[in-house]
Amino acid sequence: MPEKQSFLDIYLFDPNQPYTHVPPLEGESIASFLYRFRRAKGNRISSARQLGEILEVGTAIKRWEDLLFGGRKPKQKQVEALSNVTRVEVDRLWQMFPPEGERSQPNTIRICAACCLESPYHRIAWQLYSTAGCERHRLRLLPRCWACEKKFAVKELLNATGCKHCGMPFKTMMKKQKAY
Repeated sequence: MPEKQSFLDIYLFDPNQPYTHVPPLEGESIASFLYRFRRAKGNRISSARQLGEILEVGTAIKRWEDLLFGGRKPKQKQVEALSNVTRVEVDRLWQMFPPEGERSQPNTIRICAACCLESPYHRIAWQLYSTAGCERHRLRLLPRCWACEKKFAVKELLNATGCKHCGMPFKTMMKKQKAY
């Protein structure tokens, strides 16, 4: 039986390009995009470090995948280098980072379980201090699983149906999210 393909796994392969093009998703965080890009068929980029070496941007990719900005705004040259390899416009890539003047939450990945149930990928808006909840579902964001209390990880959200640690489904988590 063929493996079910997710909309997250739809890529654009061009034999004349060294890397498979991965279209960004609406509101997607740079971390989510980078994980999807690295694991896309044909890209075979095993780590953030390897991608950083390809782009000649040092450890920036690892920080971006961990959503650790710490007041350090990415450099235009770094984003341009990423654009050249991913074939995603520079302006579109900038939308995946916290907006100018906004601070993001370090060390805690927040999610809307209802959004993840519909399309499991990480949104940049969820990481902003100014974001209390999901505008679409009017629910407060979850900083950890309700059942096992483990923190979420961006790469574990991709194509997931629930918590990677205990298996609690997003549908059940959604019922426990509070309205705001």
